[in-house]
Amino acid sequence: DSTVNTFVVTRYFHEIGTKLPSERIFGIGERAAKFQLKNGVYTMWNKDAPGAIDYGDSQGGHQTYGQHPVYMVQEQSKNFHIVFMRTSAPADVVIQDGKLTYKLVGGPINLLFWIGDESPENTVKMYHNYLGGHYLQPFWAFGFHISRWGWPNLAKIMDVAKNFKDNELPLDTMWSDIDYMIEKRDFTIDNDRYPPEQFRNFLKEYNLRFVPIVDAGIAVGDNDAFKEGQERDVYIKNALGKNLVGQVWPGYTTYVDFSHPNASDYWFDMIKNFRDILPFGGLWLDMNENANFCNGECNPYEETPDSGDDDLPHHPGGLFPSHKTLSINARHYDNVTELFWHGLNALAENYVTRNVLKKLGLRDVFILSRASYAGQSKYSTIWFGDQGSSFEYMQLSVSQAFSFNIFGFPFTGADICGFFWDAQPELCARWMQLGAFFPFARNHNANDSRDQEPYVLGDDVLITSQVSLKARYSLLKWYYSKFVELNGTGTVFRPLMWQYPQDDVVYLENILNEQILISDVLMITPVLREGQTIVWAYLPQDKWYNFKNGQKLQGSKDTPLYHETYAPLREVLPIFMRGGTIVYNQSTEGVTRVTHLSNEFSLVIALTDEVNGKYLAKGKIMTINDYQDMDNIEACQRQNGCLLDIDVEATIVDDTFTPVSYTHLRAHETGRNLVCRLLLEKKKNK
Repeated sequence: DSTVNTFVVTRYFHEIGTKLPSERIFGIGERAAKFQLKNGVYTMWNKDAPGAIDYGDSQGGHQTYGQHPVYMVQEQSKNFHIVFMRTSAPADVVIQDGKLTYKLVGGPINLLFWIGDESPENTVKMYHNYLGGHYLQPFWAFGFHISRWGWPNLAKIMDVAKNFKDNELPLDTMWSDIDYMIEKRDFTIDNDRYPPEQFRNFLKEYNLRFVPIVDAGIAVGDNDAFKEGQERDVYIKNALGKNLVGQVWPGYTTYVDFSHPNASDYWFDMIKNFRDILPFGGLWLDMNENANFCNGECNPYEETPDSGDDDLPHHPGGLFPSHKTLSINARHYDNVTELFWHGLNALAENYVTRNVLKKLGLRDVFILSRASYAGQSKYSTIWFGDQGSSFEYMQLSVSQAFSFNIFGFPFTGADICGFFWDAQPELCARWMQLGAFFPFARNHNANDSRDQEPYVLGDDVLITSQVSLKARYSLLKWYYSKFVELNGTGTVFRPLMWQYPQDDVVYLENILNEQILISDVLMITPVLREGQTIVWAYLPQDKWYNFKNGQKLQGSKDTPLYHETYAPLREVLPIFMRGGTIVYNQSTEGVTRVTHLSNEFSLVIALTDEVNGKYLAKGKIMTINDYQDMDNIEACQRQNGCLLDIDVEATIVDDTFTPVSYTHLRAHETGRNLVCRLLLEKKKNK
């Protein structure tokens, strides 16, 4: 219903709005915010904004790295629908008094709608399908990652890996920030501090993957990457047709125009030459909003034109669009201006990068990007960028993951223990408990913060990390199978409203933003407040068990309750399991890499209440022997041919029984259905 708003269309300003059917609205990214959007101004314009938090205010301007102009809202009918404003222009979205208003700085008005049902999952799947689906990350990327800006040399990286090994901490991937480069220049390796041959031997000996950072700015000067790009004319131009010069870590920089026909070959050569020296398992595309330490342009070599901001009648968020990025009148290939290309830059870079990796024959390479746009998850994924070491940022990481599920990015995460500020032991231990269950689990922090590897902050952090990561790895093949099962659309890491959208209690702020469903099976309740050792978990109307000990907590016909659970450090966070579901897990004795995981599993079966004298459960298990084989994994995903159905039927023989049972199983690539019939003896007087 757009009759409640004025409708304005001019060259550089459009205003269009609608009446909202309810206050339950989600999306409009990217921002560090609670999941449900409150009244306020929400700005969209990719921005290098470390530490920004957006609780909704009258000014806006608190957005971060990505642009996702989409929202989902619950109607009065209890059905959901999704609206996508297909624009890359800077914009404010105003939510006020039951209305939503777009204020766009030009560009087309292109609105798309998906009318869903009572299921948020069904509704977002339609949107994900329109976007082309999301890329299934390789299995190794689900292992634990360690990173640091400030590791000065290879010796330090090797020392970190040794400490992980000595402390029996699972680890699959080492990351390196700009420290490995020569004077912070892309596609260079400092041979003195990071000798390539020794680096290669270390990675092989420790069976580790390596992910280097690649920043957006190409350093101006006497270096191969800059000269090659200059020769191929692949850089973004200013309004005068000269290379636009900004400034980031190496000093003055140019920026690759990924819309240029020559950019793909240039990027291919740069990546191939780098990989010939130092093989990587993934690429980390950072600063690609594009970030700039000056506003617009800061070329010391020649006269620069103005940024073009003054030509605009509206400045979203109260700031010039060129603030900390490029001039909006900069030119891309075919004379497209930065004003309308800015939001698409990361999408184009990730598209080109994925195609480069395909051309190199690399099927299992993981791409992590800081900036993003709708549809980019076909090529890569994101993390939440630079956030502080505090309980507030840890809390917000949960709702950010929920929002990115709507946007089509199911595999996300925050920098565990926080990026800037000094992580305190209690916070880091709690964040390791939580982060061990995020799809993407990486500990990373800044060069001016204290060390926060799990073994340096005391026994509470170390022991909590050990048990939490072991729990992650014990469930990892089941967890991965839930992503395979999606086949490119849908979610795994969800709020409770996904499963119980008609239950008004799940929309209460503390439950909506703090309780997490893993698929429709497990519910986790992290500790998100300092000094807290008790969590109150809301159990919606369903049958629920304590996952750790099998205790029945609530029957499906019982009144929903809040369950008090002790949640100490040095243990795995509280986990609950929904009746009628099945999980498979495995021993992690001696396991410190995903490649150490066997194909022998135990079934954890959570039975329903009695149905016609029987107790039931259903699940799936993935029957692939080699989880590193992306050909088999992708074939399985496309054809659903390796997900074996498990149907469990339990019959009571005598008096009573323990309703969670464990059955030893080895997965084989045979058959389509596994039927388990359990005859469970009752014990008298129980």
